[in-house]
Amino acid sequence: MKKLYLALSALLFSVSAFAQNTFPAGGNVGIGTSSPTSGLEVHTEGSNVNDGALFLVGGVNAGFGGGATLAGIKTIAGDGGQYNLFKVQNAAGLKFLINGLGNVGIGTGSPQTKLDVVGGITASGESHYYLGSYVDPLVGAGFAIKVGSSGIAVNGNSVFNDGISIGTSTLPTGYKFAVNGGVIASTVTIKLYSQWPDYVFKLNYQLPSLTEVKTYIDKNQHLPEIPSEQEIAKAGLNLGEMNKLLMKKVEELTLYAIENEQKDKEKDKLLTTLQKQIDALKEQLTAVQKEIKK
Repeated sequence: MKKLYLALSALLFSVSAFAQNTFPAGGNVGIGTSSPTSGLEVHTEGSNVNDGALFLVGGVNAGFGGGATLAGIKTIAGDGGQYNLFKVQNAAGLKFLINGLGNVGIGTGSPQTKLDVVGGITASGESHYYLGSYVDPLVGAGFAIKVGSSGIAVNGNSVFNDGISIGTSTLPTGYKFAVNGGVIASTVTIKLYSQWPDYVFKLNYQLPSLTEVKTYIDKNQHLPEIPSEQEIAKAGLNLGEMNKLLMKKVEELTLYAIENEQKDKEKDKLLTTLQKQIDALKEQLTAVQKEIKK
């Protein structure tokens, strides 16, 4: 029995020595290493000399700076004084890190926000970025967005609940879209919520007389209902409203032209009638003069 115990002890010792496993009664535990520096340190091969609570190392060089692929849960100071909670790094550089503030860094060892990524991000589904509770602005519709140094490209429907400013940080009160610079478009459609001025052609429409229009112009130096130069300079030009007013003025001008044409026809008719009366009087006068001469 004693010989069997000694044989088993020798076998366990040889396995332990070969695998370099360390299971002391107290202190650090090592698997694959005889000199663990962490509470639990696991090596598939090679060695590691960095501090931390748990390391999983695979590679032939020691430490974060060598060829080893290493994952560590660290609870003591390291990496320049940071209290990093989790870190993955190989010889090519840092891959993933969670620091003591709870910030997650991908490709960076000093994340400044809750998620700091150095490099591009690809997502196959929707991504939601929000403060507070999230309400889907367009339920059931897919979104795809691409952000780069040249701007933002959007494929699909996009919904902006608040205003948008381009080329300016100022969005005037009461407006949803502000552009500081030129705007070019192949077509522009403006949907008016007010009445289109076809009512001008209604029989009950009271067309102002040209005398009334002239009196207004002499007093105000602009057409009735049309904003003045001062109003445009202060509030800007409402394209939809201005087109509606211009159409109204065109329709009124059309009525003035029709009215003048009718007056011209009546005038021509009156002149023709007067000419006939004059010709008749001339004939009567000629006849009277002949009778007198007799």
